[in-house]
Amino acid sequence: MKKTVSHTLEMEQSGSSEAQNMEDKEDRGGAEESPSQTSLSDYPEGGLRAWLVVAAASTIMAMSFGMVNSFGVYQSYYEERYPEVTSTKISIIGSIQASFTFLFGLPSTVCMYYVGPQIMVLIGGLLCILSYMFLSISNSVWQLFVIQGVMFGLGSGTMYIHSTGVMFQYFHKKKALVQGIITAGASIAGVYWPIGVRGLFNTVDFGWANRIIGFLYIPMTVIAVIFLKPRMKPSRRQPGQNILRLNFAVLKDPKLILCCLTWFLFILSLFPGLFYFDLFCQRLDISKAVQQYNVAIMNATACVARVLPGFLGDKLGRMNIDIIFMVASGILPLALWINSRSTGSVLAFCITWGFASGAPVSLTPAIVGQLFKPEDVPSCLSFFFACGGIGALIGPSIGGSFIPKGNVKGVEGFDKLAIFVGVLSLVCAALVVVLRCMKTRTVWCRI
Repeated sequence: MKKTVSHTLEMEQSGSSEAQNMEDKEDRGGAEESPSQTSLSDYPEGGLRAWLVVAAASTIMAMSFGMVNSFGVYQSYYEERYPEVTSTKISIIGSIQASFTFLFGLPSTVCMYYVGPQIMVLIGGLLCILSYMFLSISNSVWQLFVIQGVMFGLGSGTMYIHSTGVMFQYFHKKKALVQGIITAGASIAGVYWPIGVRGLFNTVDFGWANRIIGFLYIPMTVIAVIFLKPRMKPSRRQPGQNILRLNFAVLKDPKLILCCLTWFLFILSLFPGLFYFDLFCQRLDISKAVQQYNVAIMNATACVARVLPGFLGDKLGRMNIDIIFMVASGILPLALWINSRSTGSVLAFCITWGFASGAPVSLTPAIVGQLFKPEDVPSCLSFFFACGGIGALIGPSIGGSFIPKGNVKGVEGFDKLAIFVGVLSLVCAALVVVLRCMKTRTVWCRI
């Protein structure tokens, strides 16, 4: 009798353990998952310290990509200030900003292993502050390239990647949701930065507008440095480990290659739309309110798209939701932007495409965190964001080649830009479908 009871209890405990393992496995995407040295129970999944990290990370996103996403306002201003310069050349300033923000995630990650993420955020914040102070006294185009492009890009790239890297130490099951909240910081900033910058241009001169922005970056940097506290100290360099502390072996994984290719093409399509849509509105005879606030409207809808799809991704599968929104961000430029000539149609595209294109920005990095072991995530994200940097560098330049230069009327060339943006987004959706099939062929599966 005792043996029977003991055997029954053992089976119950075994069944409970198997059920828990299956539940954890389902949360990580269904089929096979890479083994990890970090147990799922080790993640706090919340608490005051964790949410303060999220707040600090959102602040970093506002300082980096929040301003990068608002470059369309500067693009329109420089088009009028320097009519002899082509749209393509002016867009390179914003391209360098975005590209360096992605590319310098790699060296910043290497340095982080030796000094910690908070020091890197401090250095990045100081570079951004100085860039706006120097921008206020600039008086030629080449200075804009050096100061607003290179210097700000270096500062933004130095701190950007740590907003995601530190967050992954605190959350696993809520990864996509929290990633959405963090990237929403960039979208919210993309609402107030364009309104504020354009308002400052109209009320004070160009110099004081940028000085004010530089002063605003000071308390934002302090908040980010204080609250972005990592849960684990950077591990010491192991014998035989390369000085970069990066695991180059992950580059042999076809899943990472596919993720990097998807991110490269998506960023290649995203920034031309963000940079040139404001110019499209300025050259079109539509409502002054839409001309003035189109960038803010687009970023406001993207803010919702960063959080809501992240929540849905954690519940229904991150790849599943990512595919849906990438398809939408591809169809909308082809179906709506090409034919937009009235205030209503322009506003409709601004809202819908802003929403559709905002979701993959938070979901795709979360997919990388889902597919790979925690100890490999910093290396994977470094290579992943570096690929995005290449796309950000060349995308706006390609997009600008479709558009006539100078302060002209009419929207000639924007139809070609819309096709470029739409087709690339649809290709990205197809690549995520392939990535999903590599994990599982089951149609109705949370992954």
